Amino acid sequence: MLTYEKINWKNIKSFLSLEITSEQKELMSTSHLQTLWNSFRIGYSELYLIKHENDTVGYVLLYPCPRIIKYNVGRLYIDKNHQRKGYGKQALLWAIEKLKEKGAPRILLSVHPDNIVARKLYESVGFNYTELCWGNELVMKYMCTEKID
Repeated sequence: MLTYEKINWKNIKSFLSLEITSEQKELMSTSHLQTLWNSFRIGYSELYLIKHENDTVGYVLLYPCPRIIKYNVGRLYIDKNHQRKGYGKQALLWAIEKLKEKGAPRILLSVHPDNIVARKLYESVGFNYTELCWGNELVMKYMCTEKID
């Protein structure tokens, strides 16, 4: 079972120690440090460590902003040593529920077109493609009235 811990100055070291494969680095639009900076710079963002037992296995960055009805999963990241264990799907489902609790009518995220594994994951829980792009990434939308597995 996964648990989620808001990032703070006490647990920042485990966040910074996360790694991805070299292939995935080519597909990411932001580094860990950029993600961390953005989470502190943008007042309404929420950055959570994903934990399995005592190990940090990844992080998820949420942007819940009810004022402008904007709810995004900014980043979902699983460490290279913990991939292919179902943690990404569990964390994505948790993120959806967390944003639904905050009143999200829909949730957006973006994905690099060549990141086939991530695209399949997002599709498997009900995200659909939109006609939008953010930079070089495709935008996908989840309607919160849909049921998820």
